[in-house]
Amino acid sequence: MITKIDIPIYNTSVTVLVEISTDELKNFYKHNKDNLTYEEYKILKKDLSKKNVRGSTMTCDSGNYVIFLKNGKSDNFVSHEIFHVCNRILLDKGVNIDTEAEPWAYLIGWFTEEYYRRYWEYKDKEENKE
Repeated sequence: MITKIDIPIYNTSVTVLVEISTDELKNFYKHNKDNLTYEEYKILKKDLSKKNVRGSTMTCDSGNYVIFLKNGKSDNFVSHEIFHVCNRILLDKGVNIDTEAEPWAYLIGWFTEEYYRRYWEYKDKEENKE
């Protein structure tokens, strides 16, 4: 699954790459060179090939973000990467967790709900193809 989640309140977006092949990553890069540099593509490609890497989060030079997950339904790794991306977004926007915890809680909850809604829609479509 490849999906882009826009976050209008922070004027940014997160591209989520889940359970993709090397060919799908290459195709994604070919069509998104404005948002993903070759160096960023190489990092994602390397993470995809490593057996001990289950996910990663990247802040792109474009100012947007990418989450990569090998297993999209593993609550542990999904929540781990969602925390990382929300942390990066809010720190980049100058939101301090020590004095402003509510934006952190809201964004993590909202993003998690949006991620799983898209993930299960994708899985339902995949199941219906068979």
